[in-house]
Amino acid sequence: MATIVQFESRIGNLIMFKQHAVQLLKLMGLSGEIPSAIKPIDIQNAVNMARAHPALASNLSQHSDKSDTETNISLRVRATPLLDLMDRAQIRNCEVIWR
Repeated sequence: MATIVQFESRIGNLIMFKQHAVQLLKLMGLSGEIPSAIKPIDIQNAVNMARAHPALASNLSQHSDKSDTETNISLRVRATPLLDLMDRAQIRNCEVIWR
């Protein structure tokens, strides 16, 4: 059974498989530890770092595990909802927590 991570903010919530959540958090320059949080002042730098990473900046699918290969879902596609949540939270000056 896959473990999930829930991202929560006053502007919305998001659920993601843990393996992808940790990978994306690390691309943002964060520890990847669960549970944790990010303050609004730190969101923009984290999102910019992730978007600049080759795994997300490229149009090519970058498969990190067998399940991605089987479903053909790129990390970039998986990142979009999380990065959108982070962008909206930063604009509304909200923290984002995950657990």
